[in-house]
Amino acid sequence: MESRNAERVRLRAERAKLKATDPEGLAEAWAMIEGLWSGTVARARKLPEPVLHEQVNGEWSFVQTHRHLVLATDCWLRRMVRGIARPWGLGGSWLTSPRRWGLDPDAEPSLDQVLDLRRERMDEVADVIAGATAQELERNCIPPSSPGHPRKTYTVLHCLHVVLNEEWQHHRYAVRDLAVLETQPR
Repeated sequence: MESRNAERVRLRAERAKLKATDPEGLAEAWAMIEGLWSGTVARARKLPEPVLHEQVNGEWSFVQTHRHLVLATDCWLRRMVRGIARPWGLGGSWLTSPRRWGLDPDAEPSLDQVLDLRRERMDEVADVIAGATAQELERNCIPPSSPGHPRKTYTVLHCLHVVLNEEWQHHRYAVRDLAVLETQPR
């Protein structure tokens, strides 16, 4: 019971960081995200790479999760905040025509290929947050007219909150699934 309560307290503190509304708080939240993923990627690398392409209970594999996070960053940071239209990644089932967006759902990149691209995207998020001002966070981002998501106007702060939440939630799923993969006989 005590460890469950400690876990709730930890999760509540992490979620509170994700709601930051100023550049300093966003930087702290992003540092938390990077720290979480750093440890989890190191843990995942202890498994043979083919295992990291396996799905657990029909959910995305570890590699697919990282492809999705590239797409989330491409949509919410690159497309909206920076005005760069072309994504690379893996969309959820809500994306009915990924090829129209220039995505190849059948691609099977290696873990290193995906993590190299993830590192680039994560560095971009860090750069945007480091350069953010209170005024910039209030700026409305108008999506490019090219196919893609989102299609409505959002503030920079809202876009960064989506990226933070995607990262945090998918990290939780990845940790959950790694625990299963680590216990499977090899």
